[in-house]
Amino acid sequence: MATKGKFAVVWVAFVVLGALFLGGCGRAVGRIDKITPEDGTQPLKVEAGKPALLRLTFTNVGSRPGTFIARVVVYTSGGQKVREYEKPPVLLSPGQQETVEWEHVPSAEGEYAVQFSLWKDTSTVVAQRPDKPQKLLLVTAATPTGKFALGDRVRVISAVNVRTAPGTSNPKVTHVNYPGSMPMGSQGKITAGPQQADGYLWWRVEYDNGVTGWCIEEALAKATK
Repeated sequence: MATKGKFAVVWVAFVVLGALFLGGCGRAVGRIDKITPEDGTQPLKVEAGKPALLRLTFTNVGSRPGTFIARVVVYTSGGQKVREYEKPPVLLSPGQQETVEWEHVPSAEGEYAVQFSLWKDTSTVVAQRPDKPQKLLLVTAATPTGKFALGDRVRVISAVNVRTAPGTSNPKVTHVNYPGSMPMGSQGKITAGPQQADGYLWWRVEYDNGVTGWCIEEALAKATK
């Protein structure tokens, strides 16, 4: 009986120590569940100057609470870092999920690579997605907006050059009724535009006298008649 009693004590001690050991080995483990833009899909398309939403969803799949730092880095197609974003550390219980978002406003058109990551601290990464920066963002040229719409009647409020295409380097139109510039008061109809060139917004105008070409917006106003 004494032997059995000793065996029972040893067994209980072994179980308690094992539990303590396993508990001590528990740790927080971060897993990236979803990213936006998603990898393996078509890049997110956005105009230059408009915000692109970057979103990261992650979960603590470990057995202990843990603190995680979410980051995302945007690179040019050539690998140069454009911007890095980071969220303050967040404490997650086992099984708890968190979603964080950033707004990235690209300033120039082109293809951009993106990589999301999850960090245990400022120097220890625990998860990355994609594994390497991937082209997930396609930035297009900003669509210019102006004060007219197609079909609007306009009048010249200061003498204006009429050119064959948008841009100050393009030649002026040639027409029997075009004296080198359209005089103030001339009227016509907007048929195309706006387009941006050389610091101006340009509109294609069909003037009532038969002259047609591109004029800068600031020389035009809506006609009242």
